[in-house]
Amino acid sequence: MIRLIAYLVLIVAAAAGLSWIADRPGSLTIEWLGYGIRTSVFIATIVLFITFAALALLGWLGLLTFSAPKRLSRRMDQRRRRVGQEAVRRGIFAAGAGDKLGALKASAIARRATPEEPLTLLLEAQAAQLNEDPIASRQAFERMLNKPGMAVLGLRGLYIEAKKAGQGEAAKQFAERALTANPALSWSSSALFEMQCREGDWRSALKTLQIAKQNRHLGKAEADRRRALLLTQLAIELEDSQQVKALAYATEAFELSPSLIPAAAVAGRILTAQGQTSKATKLLAQAWRDTQHPEIALIFAHARRGDSPRDRLSRVKSLVEAGPMSLEGAVALAGAAIEANEWKAARSALDPYLANTPPARVCRLMARIEAGQNRDAGRAREWLARAARGAPDPTWMAPDGSVSAEWQAMSPSTGALGALEWKTPPASASPGVEDFSAEMSALDLSSIDAEPLPDATKVIPPSSPQEITAEKAAAAEKITAESAEAPSEGAPKSATATA
Repeated sequence: MIRLIAYLVLIVAAAAGLSWIADRPGSLTIEWLGYGIRTSVFIATIVLFITFAALALLGWLGLLTFSAPKRLSRRMDQRRRRVGQEAVRRGIFAAGAGDKLGALKASAIARRATPEEPLTLLLEAQAAQLNEDPIASRQAFERMLNKPGMAVLGLRGLYIEAKKAGQGEAAKQFAERALTANPALSWSSSALFEMQCREGDWRSALKTLQIAKQNRHLGKAEADRRRALLLTQLAIELEDSQQVKALAYATEAFELSPSLIPAAAVAGRILTAQGQTSKATKLLAQAWRDTQHPEIALIFAHARRGDSPRDRLSRVKSLVEAGPMSLEGAVALAGAAIEANEWKAARSALDPYLANTPPARVCRLMARIEAGQNRDAGRAREWLARAARGAPDPTWMAPDGSVSAEWQAMSPSTGALGALEWKTPPASASPGVEDFSAEMSALDLSSIDAEPLPDATKVIPPSSPQEITAEKAAAAEKITAESAEAPSEGAPKSATATA
């Protein structure tokens, strides 16, 4: 619109000028080189205007002719870029839709039209991945490393390709380079943390976790949970060789996660070994309130060196009575009472849990009571047979159902961090005669006449049988027997329960 108005104004101005000249007649004479030209001013003005127009036209044509090659080349480049960009657009859509042929075709067009375009490299890599061509995809990602702004994208692509090829060390290096280049990347910190945990490199994993926390890749609660797990694993590994560091790690882990049983157990054992009874008692009492785990009760019982079995019974009783009564408390109290030969107290603790189908550990404790108090081998065998019907002992279990005798930060089956939970495993097969033999061998029945062991399927037909391995039962009873024989020793290194 503005251009049209400008044209109209110019025409009106020219017409007004010519009209003004026409209204004022006059003549113009030019003499040059013996020639003379005489004309009116109006005609001379028109001729001068036409001459300037012709010169301008000739100049424009000359300039156009001179710049034609460059203009033609520029237009061809623009057309090629448009074709390449359109091919990239179609190719990315095809790759996203899983159209392998469409992506490969568009990638070939884009590579010819715009080989240096960053998005062309991305399309080429995606098309190669769809075509299951790892060599071509790695080459595309490697070329990205030299492109400004695409280095991190190239590292992520190389990391994925290395993971697919099972090249763990290469994948780890790519993740480290990406995290160094840009700590704000969540994928690199997550991938590196997982690989470091699988390798057992707990200290490096702690550093990576700190970077992730600083860049808000994780919430505070999750970051603290992971840190507590890593510190606990470190404390377990250093408990025998570097107790000072192990205690510091375990204490920090317990402060971050008071329900983390292994952290409290390690800290309690080390404090006991160092003679810090009051600190150990306070920490273990807090852990018992949060978890009521049998190992906590056992370490608490041995927190003071030189205690007699009766002293340990008194300590366990004070621990259990400080909170609401539970099965774990009753089992811990009964176990300590059996060690002290306080049979009445042991029976009294277990009485509320003897109805219907008692848990297996309760039945085993009752077998020890019958064997120790009444020297009744028959009743002891009967209780061991009833253990086949009771719920099995709690253990460390992963979500997939696999069990572990000891706590680990990483699940041995899935590799997940913090997956192991202390809970009762599902019921399985009924124990055989060998299992009862192992149970009986752990009892002190040397003064009782030997009797043939009953068949578990004939003594009490189990309605819901479950497996109790001989090795685990014998180990648990052995720990209890050793504790009773050596009252002057410090807290035991490990225990699963008083059962």
